[in-house]
Amino acid sequence: MKPKNKFLHGLKIASACVVILSAIGFVEKKHSSRVFEEVEVRINHQNGNFFILEEDLLSLIDYNQAVGSRITAKGMTEMEQRVLSHDFVEEAEIYRDLKGKLIVEVSQSEPVARVVRPDDPDAYITTDNKILPVSDKFSARVLLVTGSFTDEIVKDPEVRSLQVENVLALTQYIYKRPFWKAQIAQLAMDSQGNIVMYPQVGKQIIEFGTPEDIESKFARLNTFYQQILPKKGWNGYQRVSVKYTDQIVCE
Repeated sequence: MKPKNKFLHGLKIASACVVILSAIGFVEKKHSSRVFEEVEVRINHQNGNFFILEEDLLSLIDYNQAVGSRITAKGMTEMEQRVLSHDFVEEAEIYRDLKGKLIVEVSQSEPVARVVRPDDPDAYITTDNKILPVSDKFSARVLLVTGSFTDEIVKDPEVRSLQVENVLALTQYIYKRPFWKAQIAQLAMDSQGNIVMYPQVGKQIIEFGTPEDIESKFARLNTFYQQILPKKGWNGYQRVSVKYTDQIVCE
């Protein structure tokens, strides 16, 4: 290609780029100047949890002010921060679509256990080990954690003991395994952190001991459920203990 032709070809490309960028800028400017005529709320109600309702989010974004107004990117960021202030909002994103609709998209925090305290408000343990207050709108069907050790669990995360961390690890372990999630209904803990489990099916209590060596203890419990109970029957024992190293004690 001759130098002159190369120059003309480059000039055409540059001109095309300028036209495209100008068009994009015009569309973006026009798009950003649109008023919002409608707000669409999208809530991820995973596992059937309804801690967050649409009216909660509409209130947090100040729905009456949002509709019919122009909201900047900064304004949407401020909205997101208000939505994130809700206890059960884990993630939030607010944006506009090409039709001028304001989209409010939210994911909920997922509880794995409920800490039951006789003299103080209950609390939830979430999948990321946050401690959240219970809701007056919805109650999740999750593992119950009871007993005199529960006050330690709801303390400030910055001062959690290793024992509390182990308890949280135990609740996560149960939650992530479908059989144990369905079978273990309650963890009762004494002041030393020793745990007794109460199953959904069967009359026997399970002496788990302290929340350590979790994999090993559940491996022995698995042996109990798969090999021992089928021979003796679901109500053949009143107590099974795995708190001693490498032992299963059935009575």
